[in-house]
Amino acid sequence: MDALDEQALVRRLRQADEQAWIELCREWGEPLVDFVLASFHCGRDAGEEIVQRMMVRCVRSIGSYDPARGRLSAWLKAVARNEACTYLRRDADSLRAGPASLETLAGAAACLDRQPLPDELLALEDTRRLVRECLAGLSGRQAEALVAKYIEGLSVAAIAARLETSPKAVESLLSRSREAFKRLFAERASGQCSSTGGVQ
Repeated sequence: MDALDEQALVRRLRQADEQAWIELCREWGEPLVDFVLASFHCGRDAGEEIVQRMMVRCVRSIGSYDPARGRLSAWLKAVARNEACTYLRRDADSLRAGPASLETLAGAAACLDRQPLPDELLALEDTRRLVRECLAGLSGRQAEALVAKYIEGLSVAAIAARLETSPKAVESLLSRSREAFKRLFAERASGQCSSTGGVQ
């Protein structure tokens, strides 16, 4: 993508053009994951999560990008670097705090009634692993809807556009998905605590 193409893309992003967001992710998603992996030597799951978070941040703060100060690629890498530092520092702090308790694990399911899912909860390694396992146990569409709503923080209208359906259908899908996730989470959290001796 040359400089003129970048400027055109930035203009469309500033106009909240959803297709421009898709093009940004398609063009830069994988190169930025590679950049994060090479720069921070983290696991691929962490690298992909960092890039996903920084893409959301970029779209929200695209107005701060000044083409006179450099190419879009350099700005994206700077945002990715900052997001990686924040993410990995928080992750290290949470790991030093020890495994999540039963109350914290159970809290993840309860937090699905709030939005977005709190970063401090996602940062707990046990909780994040449990959430990933539960999402994997859902249908692809259910998991996609929950991630979009509670991790990416998208509106119902934005999710409907992404899934090519109506907002009413998305609300119904989210309701079913929340209930399915809560059941899985309660079962797996209970099983995990039983295997570690439980909580008195």
